[in-house]
Amino acid sequence: MSIQRHIVMLALSKTPKILLTALLPLALAACVETSGSSSGAVMKASCPSDLGGNECEYYMDGFRAGANDGSMGISMAYQRHEGYDSRFEPYFARGYQAGWMQTQ
Repeated sequence: MSIQRHIVMLALSKTPKILLTALLPLALAACVETSGSSSGAVMKASCPSDLGGNECEYYMDGFRAGANDGSMGISMAYQRHEGYDSRFEPYFARGYQAGWMQTQ
């Protein structure tokens, strides 16, 4: 499950229903991928051919995090992000670098 999905699920479980109608559209909008970079939105990417399964999921999570950081002018440091299994850190780091570099 991606980091964005975890955030949405946490918001759903801890948010009073009255606020949910205001917050849910914003949370879902943050998960949408677009093909442009000028708005700071996440760019589309696909997994490298040598990755599959969990490795691909962590690569894509890293790519989104890197693209977001790069578009906001934040330095390239994937270590600031939490929530990835250390067994898959190389794939997250690889995706993060690719996403960050694509925004430069």
